[in-house]
Amino acid sequence: MFHIRTVLALATIALSASSHAQGTAAPQTEPAQLPTAVSAQAEPYFIVTRIDGRKCAYPMCGGYFVKAVNKAATRCADGKLAKECHAVELDTQALGWDDTQRATFESAFSEGKALVKGELTQQPLGHSTGNVLRVSEAWQGQSGHKRPLGTFYSLKNNGIVCIQAPCPAFSLSQLNRPARERTIDMPDFSLSGATEEAIQAAWVALEQAPILAVGVVVPFPAGGLQGTVYGQKLLTSEFYLPAKP
Repeated sequence: MFHIRTVLALATIALSASSHAQGTAAPQTEPAQLPTAVSAQAEPYFIVTRIDGRKCAYPMCGGYFVKAVNKAATRCADGKLAKECHAVELDTQALGWDDTQRATFESAFSEGKALVKGELTQQPLGHSTGNVLRVSEAWQGQSGHKRPLGTFYSLKNNGIVCIQAPCPAFSLSQLNRPARERTIDMPDFSLSGATEEAIQAAWVALEQAPILAVGVVVPFPAGGLQGTVYGQKLLTSEFYLPAKP
């Protein structure tokens, strides 16, 4: 979660830059291959917390420690709740990747630059049993930041069209807490550190399906004929597009 000083600082920047953000047109680039929806089923979304550097035999050691985003506790492969859980490897068979593609994605995932949706399970590995993260969705981070800050959301264009601002044209659902949904006027990717190409790809993707984003919702002046009217926007520290390693 954002430190309160970070929230205030980013909110100030967002307010001062709001005119520019409102004037940014939805770019025209080719979209990535997207899922038709971000599922709200039981499988959680995970992020790496740290690499497992313990020195013991595989598969008891090695791989990563992961956590379910937006959650104080994660259910591990043994069924117990913990602050973080061990996963010795990713099982990406459901995605149809070859070994090279999996290795490429794992490099980003191990650095905290990707998210996966899936299930922690105990599977036979060699002559023993290890904790495996079985992946059903893989998402690649686009920002220039080392770690995402804020709340993790599914972000979608909800199709609402208005004749004046503010306009709640986008919907946010907290990952791993799908019942908590709210509407906002717009996402703001400008402080994410992502390239212009990645930001363009995000806008194009939002025309078709949800993407994932991390950040904080802040007010911004959205015009008004009789005094300033404020809307709400998601100030993003990171956003994710479907992984294509």
